[in-house]
This record gives sequence, C-alpha cells and structure tokens, in this order.
Amino acid sequence: MLKLYTCYKCGFPIKADDRDVPPRCPGCNCSSEWFLAEPYNEQEKRRIHVDPPEPEENRDPMNIDYHVAKKFPYGTRNGRLRRFVFQYSDADRAKKNYEELFDWDIIPSEGTDPEHPLLYCATGPGNANWEPRVPSFIYGYLKDKETDETGKEPFFVIEVDNIEKTIEKAEEFGGRLIKPRFTECGNDYAIIEDSEGNALYLWETPSTVTWKEPESQGG
Repeated sequence: MLKLYTCYKCGFPIKADDRDVPPRCPGCNCSSEWFLAEPYNEQEKRRIHVDPPEPEENRDPMNIDYHVAKKFPYGTRNGRLRRFVFQYSDADRAKKNYEELFDWDIIPSEGTDPEHPLLYCATGPGNANWEPRVPSFIYGYLKDKETDETGKEPFFVIEVDNIEKTIEKAEEFGGRLIKPRFTECGNDYAIIEDSEGNALYLWETPSTVTWKEPESQGG
C-alpha cells in the first residue's frame, strides 16, 4: 500500500510502498522507527506538518486562511505539555479501567510506593526513553488521591526551563504557588494554580537532556 511517511525528527516526507520504506531518513539519517505513516495524498492535500507554507512578509494579519507552524527556539523545551495526571481511589480498579476502556499500557513507576503506587500510562506507541514515538499523544500518570495536597484535579505537566522564574511570572498574572519545588522519581517539580484556576505541575528540564532527542528539537 502506498503511504506518505514523515520523519518525526526533521519532517522529511517520503512517498513509498510498505515494502520499500527506507531504513533511515534521507534528510537526517535517523532510523525508520521515527517515521509517521499516513495514507498517501497528493501534494496539495498534505497536512501542515509535512510541507508548511513559508511565511509571507506582506501577508494580511487579518487573513487566517492558514497558520504557519511556529519554529520553537533550539536549546529549550519551556512550555511543552508533557504529561497528564489523573487521580484514583483504587489503584487496581483504575488500572483495569483505563486498560480495558482505552487500551493504555500501565505500569508502576520506578521506585514507587507499593501502598500508593504512581502508575505510568502510555496512551500510544513509545520509545525506549519513555517518550511518544509520534507527536499525537502524551504519557501520563495515575496518582493516589490520598497523597494529594491540592484538592484539585486533573493536572497537566508543563516542562519549564526554571521553576522559580516560572512561579514568579505566574504570580504576576494572578496565579499562585500551591507546592514549592520538590523531587519525585529523580525529577524536580512544583505545583501552581494559574490565573484561571487550573492546577499545573511544573517540571524543570532535567540536566541529563542532551538536546539531541527528537522531543528536544526546536522545529
């Protein structure tokens, strides 16, 4: 079957039959596990992630026929939505519910408390570094309600360059700090309530990031 393969790392489009998919991307040489496959359409029907239009200096700002994909700066993952956090009352029941309801893959996080396990949820195909293989889903956690200190749910995890600076900025816009910096499973977090009352985990980019990971590319 003829398909359009798009390299998740560099965006290189490849038109190929299932049997003729190249083992590596012609654009950046990454392995084919990073390819996003979709039914082949003609050039003019391609999605924006495959061949986005170039910015036009004189484009009418009131013309919203298309939105050029933003190129995020290299060397920062600030502002990326990385995880969700749902709470449970019964770990076994919650695990069975999401496995049967949505076919999620759920395992206990490394070093988790067996009495109040933090369960890791993969909602789609992933890579060895626990990141999505394609940018159409995110990972998440199931967390025991008994360990909650905020009275709010659900949460989303936003990655930031610096926790303290992000807290200061959130407070400038009317948000507030719920829980200051803490470490869990080797990662640094804080919890804030934003200007609209939404509770968010702030996850500071780990020092182990190499900036070569697909999820680190600025686009």
